[in-house]
Parts: sequence; structure tokens; C-alpha cells
Amino acid sequence: MRATLSKHVKTNLFGGIEWFDKIALGLGDEFESEFYFALERVKQNPDLFAADHNGYRPCRLKRFTAVLYFRLDGDLLIVVGLFTSGQDESVLRNSG
Repeated sequence: MRATLSKHVKTNLFGGIEWFDKIALGLGDEFESEFYFALERVKQNPDLFAADHNGYRPCRLKRFTAVLYFRLDGDLLIVVGLFTSGQDESVLRNSG
């Protein structure tokens, strides 16, 4: 299955990498790896993740307190959100 990341997700991914690296050198790389591991889980079996009331499917990262949100469009998986603990997820209402 092909996947695409929204601009919002790319921004939050790179911001998260920088933020975690400020906490401890190399932690940003671990965050990035965990994100792509979660993305692979979703690509392998997207139906394991139930849609929320907005139609987005959440997948929690295992190690970090972060959630990626995606939707399906045929055989394309569109990642529309990546949020760490405490971030405002209301932007999902305007994602597409």
C-alpha cells in the first residue's frame, strides 16, 4: 500500500525530531524511527485501526506519547495528523 504524508505531518515530524534531540542527543532519531515503524504497521493492515467519529483512524506510537491519524482513499493511505501529548488535534477537522 502506498502512503503519503500531509504537510502538517511532515512539519510535526521534523519538529518532533528537533524537540526530542534537545532533550537527549539521538532521541529525535528514535522518534523518527518509531513514527516510520507505526506507519509500516498501518500500511500492513490498516483495517486494524478503527475510524473515529471524523473518519480518521488513529495509531498510537508504541514508545512515544504520540498518535498518527490516517484515512484511506482506495489503495492510498493518507497520513493527515501527527500529534504528541498535549497538542491541539482540532486541525484534523480541516485536513484532507
